[in-house]
Order: sequence, then C-alpha cells, then structure tokens
Amino acid sequence: MKRLRISSLGKAISRNRKLYMPRIGLVSMLLGSSVLAACSGDGPLSLGFGNDSEAVAQDQLGTSIPYAVEIAGLDPQEERLDAMLRNVSTAIRLQSRPTPSRAGLERRAEDDVERFEAVLRSFGFYDGQVTFEIRKLDPDADVTDDVVISSDGDAGNGAGDDAVQGASNTDGATNNTDVQSPDPLELIYQVQSNTPYLLSEVTLRIIHPDETIEREATDAELLQSQLYLGQRVAAEPIILGEQYAVDFMRDRGFPLVKAGKRTVMANTAEKTISVTYELITDRQANFGAVSVKGAETIDEDFIAGYRSWRPGQQYSPEEIKITRRDLAQSNLFDSVIVKPVGPVSEGGEVPIEIEVNERKHSTIGGGIDFSTADGPGANAFWENRNLFGAGERLRLGVEGSDQSQGLEGTFRKPQFLRRRQALVSNGSAKNYSTDAYDGELVESFVGVERKFAEYWSATLGPTAEYSDLTGADSPNEQFYLAGLRGILRRDSTDNPLDPIEGNRLEFNVSPYTSISGPSAQFASVSLNGSQYYAFDDDGDYVIAGRGRAGIIIGEDRSSLPANKRFYSGGGGSVRGYEYQKVGPLDENNDPEGGRSVLEVGAEFRARITESIGLVPFVEGGNVFESSSPDDLGLLWAVGLGLRYYTAVGPLRFDVAVPLDKRDNVDDDFQIYLSLGQAF
Repeated sequence: MKRLRISSLGKAISRNRKLYMPRIGLVSMLLGSSVLAACSGDGPLSLGFGNDSEAVAQDQLGTSIPYAVEIAGLDPQEERLDAMLRNVSTAIRLQSRPTPSRAGLERRAEDDVERFEAVLRSFGFYDGQVTFEIRKLDPDADVTDDVVISSDGDAGNGAGDDAVQGASNTDGATNNTDVQSPDPLELIYQVQSNTPYLLSEVTLRIIHPDETIEREATDAELLQSQLYLGQRVAAEPIILGEQYAVDFMRDRGFPLVKAGKRTVMANTAEKTISVTYELITDRQANFGAVSVKGAETIDEDFIAGYRSWRPGQQYSPEEIKITRRDLAQSNLFDSVIVKPVGPVSEGGEVPIEIEVNERKHSTIGGGIDFSTADGPGANAFWENRNLFGAGERLRLGVEGSDQSQGLEGTFRKPQFLRRRQALVSNGSAKNYSTDAYDGELVESFVGVERKFAEYWSATLGPTAEYSDLTGADSPNEQFYLAGLRGILRRDSTDNPLDPIEGNRLEFNVSPYTSISGPSAQFASVSLNGSQYYAFDDDGDYVIAGRGRAGIIIGEDRSSLPANKRFYSGGGGSVRGYEYQKVGPLDENNDPEGGRSVLEVGAEFRARITESIGLVPFVEGGNVFESSSPDDLGLLWAVGLGLRYYTAVGPLRFDVAVPLDKRDNVDDDFQIYLSLGQAF
C-alpha cells in the first residue's frame, strides 16, 4: 500500500508528455478548489497553464486551419464534469480563432490536457488519464458553427495564435492569397476518469492554548460538516467541510476559532482519501461587554439592549444571528454588524461589538385608491422612527374618501421594560358615510406587544371608543364602550406588500361593555389567515389563499353598535360585490351586518415580464344574522387582475364579476385600483 500526502503548498505530479497522462503523485486539493472557483464565471478565465493567446500576424500568413473539438470517454451522467472541461478548454474557447498550423493546435491541446487533469482531480478522479488525437475532419461531419471558412481561405476572425513571420505552415500554406484552403482538422480528447477516490476518514486536530487534541470526527460532526464516509472526494465539499468544522466549534463556545493547515492523504492502493482539519482556538468563552460603534442619534444603551443573550451566557453564533436580525428589523439602520472582537479575557469573556449605520428616521408619504363601488380615496402620513432617541415611532395620518374622512395616529416604543417587548397605542377620529351606517366614531387603544419565537407575537391592552352612528336595523344612539383587545399573530411572509412565501395568521378576541348610554355586553372573536406558495425559485408564479371567520357572542344584532357588526364585500374581502353589501340587506338594500362571517379566496399570481403580472382569482363569502347559522351558503365572484411591479410594491388593477348577482343590488362588475396585493 502506498500513501501519498497532498500538500496545500504546491503540486507534485509527474507527467509523461508522450502519453499525456498523470502518474499517481502528490495532489493539491487547493489546486482543485481553484479550478472550481476560476470556472464558476461565465467568461473565459486563465488557470495559469500555458498561453491563452499568442501574438499573431495573421495577414502575413494568409491562411488558418479550422477545427472541430470532441471530448470522448466520459460517463453520460457526468454532465457537470463535461461542462467544466468545456469551460476551461483553450481549444474550445479559441475555436473561432483557428491556428495557422497543426503544431499550434497541438500546443492548445497540450495546454488543455493539464487543465483537464486538474478538473478531474477536483471531481475526485485522481487516476484520471487524458490523451488527444488530431486528424483530418471527416468530410461528412459538421464543423462547429463558430468556425467559418471564407472564400479567400481565412477562418473565423483571422486571429490565429501560432504564427511565425515568413514561415509556411505544416500543410504547405504560404503568404500567397491564391492558396487553396487547408482541410479542417478534428481534435479528439479521450478522457478516462477511472475509479474515483472515496472519503475514508476525517480527522480533527484541535489546537487549544494549553493542549492539542487529535481525533476522528464523530458522526454528528460529519453530519454538521455535510460529509459522509464513502462519498466521492471532490474539492468543493472538502473545502466547505472545513468551514462547517469552524462553525460547529463556534457553536461550542469558541468564538475566535480559525482553520489551520488542511492535510489530504491519498491511499493509491485503496483508492481512498483521508482529510485532517486543523482548528486553532482561543479559550472557550462567555459573552462579555457590548460596545456600540456608528450610532449618531440613537442611544447606544438602547442599541446594546437588543442583545439576545443573558449575562455570563456561553458564546453562541445563534444568539449573534438573532441580535443582528432584530436590529435589522427595527427599521432604524441601513446596515448592522454584530461580531466578537476578542481576545478572550482572563475571566473567560469575549467582547462583542455592534456596528450600525443609521438610516433617515423621518418619512412623508401618501397614496391613492379607487373602486367603482367606493369611488376615489387618498391618504397622507408623516412618520418619525426615532422620536426621543430610542427608536420610538410616531405616525400621524389623514385620509379622505366618499365613505370616510378623518385623522389617525399610532405610537410604538420598542424595548419597553424588557427585550422584544413594545408599548403600542393607536387612535382615530373619523366621520363615516357608508350604506351600512352614517355618523362619527372615535377609537383608542393602549397595550403591550410581546414577540416570542421567530414569527409569533401577542398584543394585549384596554380599548375605549365613542360612536354616534345610524344605520339599517341600528338604534340612533350614542355608545360609550370599554373593552380589552387581545391579538395573537404569526407572520412568516417575506414581503408585506408582495409576499411569495410564508403565511399570516391573526386570532383576535375583544370583549366589550358599555360604560354609558345603552347597555351592551358582547365579545367579538375572529380568525384571519393567508398562505403563499411559490412554484419557482424566483417567485414568478405564486398561489395565494386566504380565509376569514368570526362570531359575536352576547347581544342580538339590533342591540350591537353598527360598527361592531361583521360586514363583507369590497376590495378587502369579496371583490365583485359592493363595499359591505355581502350579507343581509334591509328593504332599501342597505347592509344590516351580522353576528358571524365566513370568507375564502384564492388567486394565482403569474409574473409574465419583469414589470407586468396577471392574477386570476376567485373569492366567496357571506355574513349571517346569527352567531351559529344553519346555512353557510356563500356568494361567489371571479376576476382577473393586472399587476405593474414597482420598487415599493405592485400596482394593482382588478376587475371582478359576481357569480351570484342579485337583481337591483349588484352591478355587472367592479373595478379596483390600489397599491399592494389584495392580501
């Protein structure tokens, strides 16, 4: 048995140039990795073998020899290997610039042999053999489309790479312009990959400050390194395995670990490879002091408060990742870097640095919308996301349409009393004029929002409102209500305006009681959800679905304030029907609302160009007078939407047709124009 050490400092390959084949020798894994890296681009790249091109005086030679190239001998399943060989081949890359001599083509082939051997090694074929043959092209064979023979005997663009001024080529061509064009040649590479080498052993040499431990990698460590014994040894997984080994040492509390010398040994008798990863560590460490760099208007203690770890907790890259994610999601920074800066102190703690780049904190914006049922609408807002220097966000807005006009405001203070907890409040004062009710409504809410896990959050707090509304089956009375609002949310979507994957879920429970005016005690319970699935990696084809269900427990419908009943219909629920018109109607065809609601919908979002998309959709829903209806029949609608994709989100234009059209109630179609997807 013969064992060969593959040094990372160079290669030791003995090569027989007559046979153009490698002997078994010392093989560099780094050389294989450089081939992979160099060949990953689209254009021709030099690997450092031979000449990519030589100075040519083609006009002095008067002729060149077109040629075809074939790579034979590979297993048809080795598509990646075949593609890589073609990508690094000088003969193929310069095929549109034929050589003026057969000797020039031989030099290109010799250059390719060395390149091909390196590629074979990078794919685990360390005994691979490459030879070539040059012969006259069969007259019945097709010459590659890149080779064009002109009427004066020139080929390609006339730029050869093997000219010698004043000399004739091997086929007798001279500088005379009347020379007959030479016969095309065929360059055939015969590639014998032979038996691939398999991974037999992975060893870890862990160098601590006070000791060195050398042992075989455990099954769990191999799994973390994405390696397994018996796999074909290729350069890419071996190199990546080293980085994974560094990562799992960081997971064990060694923040400053780094890769040392990587050793690869080949057993030529067994056709196996053993790998030794050297990992150089500092001491195992706990999280230490946190410093902040780059803060300008935001309080540094507030930024440091985003850290997810407890004092004295063992260092963990996962905690670094969570802290970076939470800071990025605060919308206060353009960039965030969280990293250990070392060295580990005598007390076994590693300092952590948070480097930020603040973004602008004030925004002014607005929008417009339109539908044939609701008419035009507009809104404007001003927002500050760092009101008092600790990420406080205040947003004030005004809106106006045929249905409502008024003011609204929201406030949010992050990191309230503890990490991942916020103080939230909102309020509005609006005048409504809809088919369901007319009048004034003032609402307010103050609560605490708590995030937990990665996608979940909960909100709880008191709410109060005043309403003076008149509507169908509604008393003309003033209500003063106090209540408690509880919301459980899950949001794993990737984009608020145009999600292509993930889901949203919101469960809302809100009990109310009257504190003045007519007596009323009731509780509203609702569940809203949506799901998004992309059929392709780019998210050009997405299926989206949504649902809504809700009930009101307590008072009869006629005893409920008009704005607390359920309604359905319009651009935010069932397109194709007028706003709030799905459900019970009075004798004037005005909506009465109900104590329960059910809605479903689905649409297929197809992005047909970079900026244009088509969206067919179907939706159904209904509102019921009772909280436990006997009949759950729905009103259905279908439609087609057009999307124009912008930097801030898709512009939506939808046309919907009611399938259950009611006489003297529903129009033949409805049109909607807005920003963002329907849900």
